[in-house]
Amino acid sequence: MKLAPIAPSRGRLLLLCLTSLFFAGAGYAPTDGALEVTASRSGFEPAVIRAHKGETLHLRLHSRDQEHCFALDAFRVEKRIVADRATTVDVTPDRAGTFPFYCCLESGAALEKETGKLLVAD
Repeated sequence: MKLAPIAPSRGRLLLLCLTSLFFAGAGYAPTDGALEVTASRSGFEPAVIRAHKGETLHLRLHSRDQEHCFALDAFRVEKRIVADRATTVDVTPDRAGTFPFYCCLESGAALEKETGKLLVAD
């Protein structure tokens, strides 16, 4: 007797999809992996990253078009992002708040596009 594979229920599948979309869209890093952050002349994706105070945030930075930079002054982070190569950085926020990040290679109107914020909760 051959058993048919059990398909996940529609409710379980929907919950899985919604959870994945929430975490991807909200900029939360998964607890077991790095959060993918992409820089381009259009800005950072995601532009809002959420974290918790005291928990290490693993970021994997990519460029979509040219060399960029990821600068997070509040935690003394500045990393170059080279096209065709991932750059990783770990940040452990020691305080709650909203902290801006930006591309330190840009100025003027371009700098205004290439910004984001790190939201750290207690």
